[in-house]
Amino acid sequence: MLVVVLAVYVSSLVADLKAQARAFDLTKLEQMESASVILDRNGKIFGQIYVENRETVPYDQLPPDLINAVVAVEDAKFYQHHGYDSFGIIRAALKNLTAGHVRQGASTITQQLARNSFSLKQKTFRRKLLEIFLAQRIEDNFSKQKIMELYLNRIYFGAGLYGAEAASRGYFGKPAREMSLSECATLAGLIKSPNRLSPWTDRATSREARDYALDRMREIGFISREQCTNARGQEIVVGSRQNAQGQTYAVDYIRQQVIAAVGWDRAINEGYRIQTTIDVDLQKIAEDSLRANLEQIEQRPDYNHQTYAQYAASFRKAKANGTMSNQPAPEYLQGAIIGLDNATGDILVLVGGRDFEHNQYNRALQARRPAGTAMLPFVYAAAFEKGMYPGSLVEDSPLDNRAVMIGGTTGILGEWGPESAENRYEGTMTARQALAKSKNGATVRIGMDAGVDAVLQLCAAAGIHSPLRPYPATFLGSSEVTLAELALAYTVFPNGGWRPNVSHILERIEEKDGTLVWDAKRESIRKLVTKPETAYEVHSCLADALESGTGKAAFTEFGLKKIPAAGKTGTAYDFTDALFAGYDSNFTCAVWAGFDKPQKIYRGAFGRELALPIWVDIMNAAATSYPPREIKQP
Repeated sequence: MLVVVLAVYVSSLVADLKAQARAFDLTKLEQMESASVILDRNGKIFGQIYVENRETVPYDQLPPDLINAVVAVEDAKFYQHHGYDSFGIIRAALKNLTAGHVRQGASTITQQLARNSFSLKQKTFRRKLLEIFLAQRIEDNFSKQKIMELYLNRIYFGAGLYGAEAASRGYFGKPAREMSLSECATLAGLIKSPNRLSPWTDRATSREARDYALDRMREIGFISREQCTNARGQEIVVGSRQNAQGQTYAVDYIRQQVIAAVGWDRAINEGYRIQTTIDVDLQKIAEDSLRANLEQIEQRPDYNHQTYAQYAASFRKAKANGTMSNQPAPEYLQGAIIGLDNATGDILVLVGGRDFEHNQYNRALQARRPAGTAMLPFVYAAAFEKGMYPGSLVEDSPLDNRAVMIGGTTGILGEWGPESAENRYEGTMTARQALAKSKNGATVRIGMDAGVDAVLQLCAAAGIHSPLRPYPATFLGSSEVTLAELALAYTVFPNGGWRPNVSHILERIEEKDGTLVWDAKRESIRKLVTKPETAYEVHSCLADALESGTGKAAFTEFGLKKIPAAGKTGTAYDFTDALFAGYDSNFTCAVWAGFDKPQKIYRGAFGRELALPIWVDIMNAAATSYPPREIKQP
């Protein structure tokens, strides 16, 4: 009687589970969220947008070594069974009975595909049976080749990487089809426990898992003993985890722009190809130079603030201990860079800080800071528009600070934002000398002659939309502007008096097959700001500033190539902000350094010390890719 009841129960359970298995929609096997790929102006991949970092590829883009390694480690009878392995199930069942609960799964690749595709996560005997019936259905409807393709595109490989293509690019910086035998075995080895066995988590354990995969491949006959030995002898070489996760200020800004263009769901799920204006080679030089130069500043004996290394150590500790909610914001010296194509406003370089993971605030686009003496060219442009010229004489001598109101309203205007330690008043000089040497007394007088309103109107026309205070202090850069506004405004001088309408980073968004989804549809609107003669007069003074004035260290110390370039240092009141903005005929770049909470960097922290060497590195690289021309006199 008991046997009959048991038989009825089992047949009823089987019928019920088979009906449940038939209810699953198998088309969902191919519906995977796919990362949108970000490309630079030359078609190089440098980031992704995703919920699950995945890029699906067809079977013929998966290397045979990877397929064999996965079969060897995960399911040696993959090509013989029809969805499940009877002997494996019996072996696992015996272990589970001994343990008193489900410990071992004996899941085939097809079962794993079923489980991952339809979220069959509970560890029960009923779920296991349902998984088997669903695996049989999958085998009835798909070839082994298709099942393997779906599996390798779906599974998790640790570190936020889904699917073999994303894992290969993330760990090894190459498409899956280019992986070596050793790299294929590494990926296969970490499927069992992706986060624990990730080479970024534990290099030694990851190597053990790889070697096990290689040994299994040799035992089954997929590779020879010699191939196995050679692959085991290779080091696991992986790239930077931060780069793999695409955590940069440029990628984050592009992500925001794409979401604004096509909506959140489509941006992160559709697997688009996003064409941008960034030059990834220039971008890397900018990031590396900012990092290296600011680390050097932190080594100065008179530098007494938190360093990047100190904060990074506490950040790593908090991450490891799970106490990130208590982690304070970084207080180390920050920097930002933006580089523009003069003619189009294309953003070629965008660096919003030293480490995106530490803090996501984009200092190139969001932070409004005093530009200091980098604002001087616009004062001189307003004066030249009104009939003054570079040869006009001006007085460089003390002024009553009540007229200027820099750092207070009393006393004499000191050279509060000087560009050299041995600064002094020099009496009568030409406007050209005053701009090249960054003479503040002379500049205030020139600005007063031109008129505060004229200077503010010219700044607004040049693209500086941050509110500027209507006082002479603004002549010396005491009003806060963004670095992006400053860079766009500086394009007026190499462009002969006009600037692009806006700066932008997004070109177009395409489907994988090239179908256009979104296009910038930019009209090349030029905003006329000054007469061509005015722009050239200012340019000639800024060329002097770089050759023999406050920026001369560009050539004498920092190795700027002999290119037709020009630019201006910027130092804010009490050494809180250091800048350099400059250009050649093709490219304009602005660099800033300072603290998020404004404070003195150190006494004598001039723009030429902090920002100029970074600017030189970027301009030298830009000149190689985009050779500059002489800027012609109108």
